[in-house]
Amino acid sequence: MKLINQRVVVGGVIIKENKVLIVQRSSDEEAYPDLWEVPSGKKEPLEKVTDAVLREVKEETGLITEIVKVNDVFNFVVEKSDEIRDVTQINFLLKLASDSEVKLSSEHQNFAWIIKEEIDNYNLSKETKTSINIAFDHL
Repeated sequence: MKLINQRVVVGGVIIKENKVLIVQRSSDEEAYPDLWEVPSGKKEPLEKVTDAVLREVKEETGLITEIVKVNDVFNFVVEKSDEIRDVTQINFLLKLASDSEVKLSSEHQNFAWIIKEEIDNYNLSKETKTSINIAFDHL
């Protein structure tokens, strides 16, 4: 029987001039290579989710952001040979705290600032598309 690990992941839906930032996972990523997503990562033990999202966004994009509000929450499962990851993802609507350029970490290979009409041009999960659309509806 596989071990089931529960994880909390935080994501940042960053809005700038009516566009949302998406990033493309590196080709050599173990899970979901080449998939487009919002900057995200797992919460560390005893870390506040609000601190975690700001840290992850800064690590992955170099951007300093501020939280506007919780955007949405969803679940997904990653099945591996030795474990099942039962993941809860909390996405926050974020705005830039300072004007700076995106500097991607090695986890991602590309980025794009997209408008609502461009969302179907990218390979995004259904949950991520829903989250981005919720953010656009907030504008």
